[in-house]
Amino acid sequence: MSRFTPQDLWRFSSLSCPALSPSGKLCAVVLSRPDPDGTSHPRVRVYDTQSAALLYETPGALREKQPVWSGDGCLFLLSDETGDFQVTRLTDHLHTRETLTTLRRGVDRFDVKGHRLALACTLYPDDLEGGLALHPMKQDEKAAWAETIARRPYVAEDLTCKMDEWYGMRKGEQSYLFTQDLGTGAVTRLPFAFECVCPRLSQDGERLAFLCYPHAGAQGRQAEVAVSDLTGENLRLLTEGTGLFAQTLQAPVFSGDGRYLFAPLLHELEGQMSPQVVRFALDAGDAPDFFPDLTAEDDCEGVGEMVASRTDLGSADSVIALQGDDLLFLGAFRGRSILYRMALSPDARPVPVDVPGAHPVEFSVSGSSLAVLSGTDSRPAELYVNGVQLTHIHDWLPDMEVPETLTVHIPEGESGPALDYFISLPPHATGPVPAVLDIKGGPETMQTAAYWHEFHALNAAGFAVIRGNPRGSSGYGRAFRAGGVCWTDSVVDDLLRMCHDAAEKGLIDPERVGVTGGSYGSYMTVKLISKTKYFRAAVAQRVFVNPGTSYGTGDMGFVSAGEIPKRFTMLSYLTDRARGSNISRVDAIDTPLLILHGYRDYRCTFEQAEQLFVAMKERRRDVPVRLVMFPKENHALTRTGNMKAQVRHLQEIVEWFVKYLAYDTENTDSTDTTEKEVRA
Repeated sequence: MSRFTPQDLWRFSSLSCPALSPSGKLCAVVLSRPDPDGTSHPRVRVYDTQSAALLYETPGALREKQPVWSGDGCLFLLSDETGDFQVTRLTDHLHTRETLTTLRRGVDRFDVKGHRLALACTLYPDDLEGGLALHPMKQDEKAAWAETIARRPYVAEDLTCKMDEWYGMRKGEQSYLFTQDLGTGAVTRLPFAFECVCPRLSQDGERLAFLCYPHAGAQGRQAEVAVSDLTGENLRLLTEGTGLFAQTLQAPVFSGDGRYLFAPLLHELEGQMSPQVVRFALDAGDAPDFFPDLTAEDDCEGVGEMVASRTDLGSADSVIALQGDDLLFLGAFRGRSILYRMALSPDARPVPVDVPGAHPVEFSVSGSSLAVLSGTDSRPAELYVNGVQLTHIHDWLPDMEVPETLTVHIPEGESGPALDYFISLPPHATGPVPAVLDIKGGPETMQTAAYWHEFHALNAAGFAVIRGNPRGSSGYGRAFRAGGVCWTDSVVDDLLRMCHDAAEKGLIDPERVGVTGGSYGSYMTVKLISKTKYFRAAVAQRVFVNPGTSYGTGDMGFVSAGEIPKRFTMLSYLTDRARGSNISRVDAIDTPLLILHGYRDYRCTFEQAEQLFVAMKERRRDVPVRLVMFPKENHALTRTGNMKAQVRHLQEIVEWFVKYLAYDTENTDSTDTTEKEVRA
């Protein structure tokens, strides 16, 4: 068996967007692999669900994604055959293809019912003013436009003018909705001034549901659930003024008879935003219904997983679906990712669905058939339909000495509440070994035992990896995350308890423990090394250290997002944000520190990494500190970033811990990005 290294990230594929045909006999799925330049290359595959035969795969160098079946069994998808992603229809047993749309900059999302398409498309004011929305750009036009947009100023007139997903400020573009009649070819733009995304047609094709952003200011990226007819008239914002917020970018789901609309939303319960499926009655004035009942927290904490640290490089937008009279949804509870089923009645309770693998990621239903993407502790998700495995894209992983992962429960005691953590051990470990504590981002997310390639690489280098769910994590009830506990020293205590417990069990060497984490995980990483001397090395990823200066430099944290006190002053607000920040404790840090950050990160902006680096270099000159900046990456560097950047990022982490934690580090240079043999 060979040893897993960061270079093996090139071998991974990811699956997303499973879609069962109306008969359930076919299942489409998107398979993404990195191209040699490091960009992701999505392809659509179609399998026979009974024989597991591969019936279709995107040909040649084309990129295809978002498969959707029509009621008559035709497969629609987005293909870049014409240069941009346009809706393409496959007929004649998937052998004949026809491009159906001509949007100037392609199609972002779509739905099809009967002879109608609903399209979400990004356009610039230039496209609309010039009447060019339905005229695809030629190559010379694209080159000229790229030069224009690179040089002209960006104009901001609203508070929410930038987002991490946009890689900074917007340049005037916006997502619009169109409908297209497949019989006549007529295309109509819905006349909404605000941005609209994620369209969904009713079964009869007469209504359109979508998410929209009608607000300005701090609520500018607060998505409302909307429904209208196909002309855009009779618009209703179902969530406006209700205190409900869209949780994911999943399109709303119509009931079969069109009377109801379902959407996964955040609902305030006991002062906290909790995720539930909300059902709206479209033709009556009834109050919305909520599923499941979260006042009984014994078996479920709502819809939407919020699982951290899992090898899942696709886009998992589908978290709810209807199957007959039942609602199916993905959730997470006490360190497990779970697919639930429940009847649509107020007193019904969700029941876990028995699926292959331990970590369901995404699913699709059609009739009585169920397709699910599900992984295990030792490999990422594969495609299963009705319990039968159709894909085997990770069969190479067992040749890499996949580590064993243990689930550990710490009982409640004088030192704190009950806690769950997971520890992955290096292959052939026979005694205590050096270890790395990996702290999740979020903070209201949840760790599971699911496979994560970063842990595998650290295990292969001789380290145990500890990750767990301290206070503030989701999946353990509202009391477990209440009162902003995630930002207190209680989390420091919880994380140290996990390390001490692993040491007491003889699994790790307490004298050689490192710590790492990204985003909120970086906040806790720096907090731990500034408040304790327990850790021998640290890696801070996507750094967040100074809330005082993060105000206004990223895409969140606006004062006006909440009620502003009457005696509010900007000075006192910024002073309060800066008080007790991690940057103020730099003088107490003597742990070798590696800082990794994307320059185009607008969730935790690069200035945070610069502050930490400069402060350490000025105040702690004898402490080894290294800053590695990735010039084109945003906050999602380790999930959807260019594969070249992901590999280098992981190499930096492994080599830093090898240098400062491993028992034998002779001739180790932290700037060397080649493989190293480690004896643990």
